[in-house]
Amino acid sequence: MGEDTGFQFTDDAVPRAYEEVLVPRLFEPWALLLLDECNLGPNAVVLDVATGPGTVARLAAKRIGPRGRVVATDISRPMLDVANSKPSLPDSAPITFIESPAAPLGVESAAFDFAVCQQGLQFFPDRLAALSELRRALKPGGGQLAIATWSRIEDNAFYAALHAALRESVPGDLADRLLAPFSGPDVKALKNSVEAAGFHEIHVRSATLRLTFEGGIAQATRALAATPLAPSLATLPAGTHLILKAAIGSHLAPLFREGKVSANMTSNIAIARA
Repeated sequence: MGEDTGFQFTDDAVPRAYEEVLVPRLFEPWALLLLDECNLGPNAVVLDVATGPGTVARLAAKRIGPRGRVVATDISRPMLDVANSKPSLPDSAPITFIESPAAPLGVESAAFDFAVCQQGLQFFPDRLAALSELRRALKPGGGQLAIATWSRIEDNAFYAALHAALRESVPGDLADRLLAPFSGPDVKALKNSVEAAGFHEIHVRSATLRLTFEGGIAQATRALAATPLAPSLATLPAGTHLILKAAIGSHLAPLFREGKVSANMTSNIAIARA
């Protein structure tokens, strides 16, 4: 597909768009909020599960300093390649990146002061097993867990608009794949799952941050290339891409003000002790 449609669905489009479009506007602000919940101290040992391009891991490494240690895992080799390609931040802890599923988790037991998982739990095939593995990795009696999962898509207007545009333009089963990130547990179910995995001192709440695409609708449209739908969208006819582009513009119009696309994002956050 040519540039005139606004879509760039090449082989490396997903990790590149994720890093360039979503990380600075969506995942870094949420990572900072999640790490604030942890009260990370210097010299800590941190585990970041479902690290993606290493956003949480790098910010945690900066906070704990060069005498700390970070281990970051992900099942996606392309995402880990992006993470490994980034230069180390000055005065940061070293980061070890490991290709591993969430369960079984390929890290040592009772070794970490903090275990963080930003927007990964909803994708794990066995969430209880993944939570149990996180508890295994934490130091008993003091290790702290921090998890964030998106709330319902209805609470996240930008992605609700993208989903509506997809439903108008592409096969329904493909469109509905965008719902996966918003399929996580609600506040009550999240608390119950963390408790079932053996954690205690559990605190769960919802939080909201503003997502802004200062480059307007064209930039916001590129966020779709950062989703797992991108390779399938790439196989659709050029005419379908044009229809989808028009539908996205229509559905994002209510979120477009003063040259920017802006909407609230809401996530459920759980903090607990091992």
